[in-house]
Formats: sequence, C-alpha cells, structure tokens
Amino acid sequence: MLLLAGFWFAGSNACAAEGSITGSLQFVAVIQANAIGHQAGNLEVQVAGGFIVPTGMSCDPNYITTLKSVDADKRMFGLLSMALLAQKPVTLYITDNPAVTAFPGRCSLIAVTLQR
Repeated sequence: MLLLAGFWFAGSNACAAEGSITGSLQFVAVIQANAIGHQAGNLEVQVAGGFIVPTGMSCDPNYITTLKSVDADKRMFGLLSMALLAQKPVTLYITDNPAVTAFPGRCSLIAVTLQR
C-alpha cells in the first residue's frame, strides 16, 4: 500500500530546487513554542544516518524543517509518525525554496510517501 501526503506550491523560484530521499526516520518533532530560531508549529524530521542532498539543492543533510502552514492539516505529520512507530522507510520529497523553508539552511518537506 502506498500512502502519500503532501503540499504542492504554485509559483516559481529560480533559486529553488526539489528532490527526494528515501530512508528511515530518527525522529519526528513538532516545535511547540517560538524558540532557538524555530516558529511554533513547525515540523522537523531527522533521517537516520543523515541523507545525501539531491543534486542541485542546497540544505543541511541532517534535518528537514517544515513550516506549520505547509502541513496545516497534519497529514504529513501523521504519515511520518506512523513510519517512525512502525519502523518503515519513507520517501521524503523536499525543496530548498525559501518561500516554504522553515529554518535557514534546511530543506522543507512538500510530500511524504510511506513505504511497505
């Protein structure tokens, strides 16, 4: 079974790129308060062992931090939580588009696929 949740944004940004990575999650977090550069409600994930940044993208290879508004309905958070608890791999579709990036230097999620 393939489960997919995501947010696809309209518009173009010459500096932005998109890509995907597949792996297991180390953690899934929701930032509850404005602190240490984070906004309340942001979603953060870490891929176990880090990840190789897709070609043409520029972001931290350890953490992916997503604006609350990108996952306002919490569908990606739900799939990520299921994957973490079931220890299932995920494919994370990410972007370095500054319009949706929640933390400087980190990519943002735009979709999640839960693998079998």
